[in-house]
Amino acid sequence: MYSIYYIGAQNSERIDFCQWPYMVTGGDLFDGEFDAIEDDDRIQGWERKITSKKLNIEIHAVGVSLEQAIDQLENVAEKDVLNTTPGRLYVGSSYMKGWLVGTTKDRWLQDLDSISNELIFKSDYPYWITEEEFHFYKRGSGNAEKMEWLEFPYNFPYEFSKVRNLQYINNSNYTASGFKMIIYGPCINPLIRIAGHIYELRTTLYEGEYAVIDSSTRYAKDRKIVKVRNDGTEENLFNSKNNASSIWEKIPAGLSIVSWNGAFGFDIILFNERGTPRWTSR
Repeated sequence: MYSIYYIGAQNSERIDFCQWPYMVTGGDLFDGEFDAIEDDDRIQGWERKITSKKLNIEIHAVGVSLEQAIDQLENVAEKDVLNTTPGRLYVGSSYMKGWLVGTTKDRWLQDLDSISNELIFKSDYPYWITEEEFHFYKRGSGNAEKMEWLEFPYNFPYEFSKVRNLQYINNSNYTASGFKMIIYGPCINPLIRIAGHIYELRTTLYEGEYAVIDSSTRYAKDRKIVKVRNDGTEENLFNSKNNASSIWEKIPAGLSIVSWNGAFGFDIILFNERGTPRWTSR
C-alpha cells in the first residue's frame, strides 16, 4: 500500500489518506497523459497543461467526530486555495504541487458515522517529483575528510576520488533534473562546476549566511536566487548570477563530476520529474 497524504503550504499540516479518519478507496493518481504541441497538423513536442486528479476516500469517525474530520480536511485545503499557495500531494516518495479544489460527498443525508468523499486536486505543474539530496563539504571539515577518498561507482580514466575537492553527483532520473542549490558562507564569488557547466554567484556570503538557487518551477519568472542573512532576512541575488553560464542549467542524468575550490560547503537537491508517481521507493 502506498502512503498517500497532503501537506498544506501554510503550516505544513498533514492530512493522511491511509489512516483513519481518512482512507483512500480509489482515484486516478497513477494515470497520466501528455498533451501534444501541434503546428501545421504535426506534433512538435509534448507538454503537460493544467491537470485535475481524483482521489476517492472514506471519512470515518475514528478518534474524532465525523464533523471534525470533514472540517479539518477542508480547513487545510481551503487555506492553500485562498492564499493561492500550492500544497503537496504525496504518493509514496513522489509529490505533485497543487490544490485540493473540489469535494463531492455521498450519503451525507443519512445519520451515519462515515461518508464517501471524492476530492479534486488541481495542478498547474502536473509532474510527480522525487527529491534526491547530495552534500558537499568545506575543505578541512570532518565530513570533508571522510569524503576525500570516496570511491566512484564506475571506472574513470584516472582516480578522481583521490583529487581534492572533486566529487560526483549521481542523478538516478532518466533525464536531466531541476534543482535547489544551497551555498554556505563564508565565501566570495562561489563557483561550482557540474559536468563541466559553471554555476557561479558574484557575491560575498559572510559567516552564518547562505545563498539559495531555486529552479524548482517550470516558470522562469518564479525562479529565485536569494541570500539569507543571519537574522533570517532575504536579499535578492538574481542580478549576481554569472550570465555567461546559465545558472538554471539542469543537472544531467547519471554520473557527473562536481568540482569547486573547497573553500565552502553546499547542498544540492535534485527534483526528478515524472508524468506518473514512481512505483518503486527510489
